[in-house]
Amino acid sequence: MSRKAQHKGTTYSGVEGIAMQDASLQESMGPIVDRSKENLVSTDNGIIMARHRLLRAGRALKDEGATPPGVDPAHHRVRSAAVVLPADKAYIDIADEALTVISGKAQTSV
Repeated sequence: MSRKAQHKGTTYSGVEGIAMQDASLQESMGPIVDRSKENLVSTDNGIIMARHRLLRAGRALKDEGATPPGVDPAHHRVRSAAVVLPADKAYIDIADEALTVISGKAQTSV
């Protein structure tokens, strides 16, 4: 962590690079918390849906031996990309290649 970078305003977290920021958060989350007394509301619907999906996948694996979502390598053929478009071009015409996984080709980035 760079306190100097934080002070200069170069980076808020002081951890260089998005991948390292993600890793630092994942590794410093602490113990698993008992969520049984949580009071989730309608704005937490995404969290609720994700937890239900994880529970269904876990039960299906235990009860039926079903492969959980995301284990199949075909599920990993989704990517995000940053694309700077020319003013006269439509997103749908330009971004398709950046969002498509092509074996042996590096991911598009800006």
